[in-house]
Amino acid sequence: METNRETPAQITEGDAVTRWSHDEKVLLAGSIVLITLAAFEALAAMTIMPNVVADLGSDTWFAVASGAAIAMQLASTVIAGPLCDARGPRKVLLWGAALFVVGLALCTFAGHIALFVIGRMIQGLGGGLVMVPIYVFVGSIASPRHRPTFFAAFSMAWVFPSLVGPAIAGWVTATWGWRWVFGVVPFIAAVGLAAMVPVLRRFPSRQGAVEGSMRHLAALAAGAGGSIVLVQFAGTLSGWALVAATVLGLAGCAMTLKRLVPDGTFTLRPGIASIIATRALVMGGLSGAEVFLPLVLQRVHLWSASHASLAVTIGSITWAIGSAIPTRVNTQATRERLPLVGASLMVVGVLPVCFLVLKGLPPAVALVGWSITGLGIGMVHSTLSDLTLGSIDPSEHGRASSWLQIADNAGGAVELAIVSVVLAVWMPAFEGGIQYVPAPIIALGVCLLAVFASSRIRSKQAR
Repeated sequence: METNRETPAQITEGDAVTRWSHDEKVLLAGSIVLITLAAFEALAAMTIMPNVVADLGSDTWFAVASGAAIAMQLASTVIAGPLCDARGPRKVLLWGAALFVVGLALCTFAGHIALFVIGRMIQGLGGGLVMVPIYVFVGSIASPRHRPTFFAAFSMAWVFPSLVGPAIAGWVTATWGWRWVFGVVPFIAAVGLAAMVPVLRRFPSRQGAVEGSMRHLAALAAGAGGSIVLVQFAGTLSGWALVAATVLGLAGCAMTLKRLVPDGTFTLRPGIASIIATRALVMGGLSGAEVFLPLVLQRVHLWSASHASLAVTIGSITWAIGSAIPTRVNTQATRERLPLVGASLMVVGVLPVCFLVLKGLPPAVALVGWSITGLGIGMVHSTLSDLTLGSIDPSEHGRASSWLQIADNAGGAVELAIVSVVLAVWMPAFEGGIQYVPAPIIALGVCLLAVFASSRIRSKQAR
């Protein structure tokens, strides 16, 4: 009787494909801790920001205090990629962790809103320098077969904070005050960083020449971050001051961001440019709708804050489900279609959210739509990360990781800044739910653009 036996060579080859290395396990665990922490901080800050500005007596600074960290994270992300390529991801990660902690400490002890905003800006700078090296580590350590699992895990790392983060932040603020929310986070960050020490030791520092180009990048980064903050601040103004700040800010965004992403991103050129454009657009559409949902549930449908948080929870759960789908896809051609499918689901999901401004519409309809939106963003977000790193040489993974982070930050920050300006003009002329109509409409339009951009991802390879 004949028996089929695997040779040692075959066993070794199979193990190399499926078995996880020690470095992969350590990197996955440490990265999940850091990303989970970043997610908790972002959601917690969003939850308690009204308490912060009220305590510091500066309600008019709400938009800047909320968005300054995102704008500065965009700025540091621009520099982080080239720094990783030239100096090594280890050094950049440590710099970022230090700035992140300093910024949070400044927020914790701030006695004036200006000092608090400065702390948020420093925190954002550190956040950008932390996230990009993690992507570089994944590109260097994770095997192509395991890479989708990493990105799916990163997406899922937002789920737990989405479930408990706002509730914990609200309870801590009510019990001990909002400063504790910012003060405790650095200690937890140390745990995630310590877990990655064995991996960090394997990446020596480099001494590549970046000085000549870094000044140019720094200027572009400052211009991009400053322009977004200017548009955010414009939402607090009125009359010609609002117009001037908006025009200058958007012009600055266009001039700087165009030079910080692949050529052809703004024109949706097929290939990696359309990948990055899709990433920015889906994050923009998601952010615009996500901020709008709990606001209207409370103001129009009179839900409590705890009940309105259900929308965030539902979207986070379906995001996790959607992010698991790419890990089950083994063919490249099918994986390249997932962004189009995911973006289309986002359009279907955001559409019923647009009608939430009507008091007669049962909120459950919008929540069902939001669950579909979460499923769509889960499918598209992790897939775009994998497609980006898989389409370029490993030596340029730092630059590609920066592109992804720029798209994440710029997409949401610019969309929300535009919504803020439009609402500043629209809301004084209307009452009730109609006041909020522009927010979901703009988000829906951005999602439609994402569908078109994602349809061009495969065009170049199909030729």
